[in-house]
Amino acid sequence: MIARLLRAVRHNLIAWLALFVALTGTSLAASHYVITSTGQLKPSVLKQLRATRGASGPAGVAGPEGKEGPQGPRGETGLRGDTGPKGEAGAPGQPGSALAYAHVNKRGEIDEANSKNVGAVQVQRPEPGVYCISGLGFQPHNVVATVDGNESALPLISAALGASAPATECNQSKTQITVETWAPALTRNGKGETVIGGETQDRAFFVAIN
Repeated sequence: MIARLLRAVRHNLIAWLALFVALTGTSLAASHYVITSTGQLKPSVLKQLRATRGASGPAGVAGPEGKEGPQGPRGETGLRGDTGPKGEAGAPGQPGSALAYAHVNKRGEIDEANSKNVGAVQVQRPEPGVYCISGLGFQPHNVVATVDGNESALPLISAALGASAPATECNQSKTQITVETWAPALTRNGKGETVIGGETQDRAFFVAIN
């Protein structure tokens, strides 16, 4: 019996080995089967795998505010720049004082002690409060007049280059400056409004000319 079994094994050794490999290979493949897609699972299996979504947990408590970090080191002071070149000298300024000035009394006479550069100046008074000045040794470009503070009543005063309208009796071509002094008075116009008016009156004054 044993002898016949051994002969059968020897004669069918290749067949037995093939059967063994087939059986063990199937078992090995089954033990290493990898699922790479849900399509490989049955719908009934997928349904059992799905879990019910749990309730949301409570919101967490905010953590404490972090401490301010240490201040970084201060950078080094940069190098001082070179001093720039010296600028060119500016043009000389205009003289600080007037080219000419004068103290003129109410009669049109020049006070030489309180005047400058008006030696050849002439003052005409064609009517009270109107003074026509001529004879300056230069062409005036600006004039300023102020009332003499010794006047009992301070009038209004105006100064203009050339001959103004009231200076009709002065030499229109020679008059370089016209000064008018006014005695102010309150009057009413045609609308009944109170306005400042007046008439020219002789008053002493100072004049500065450039």
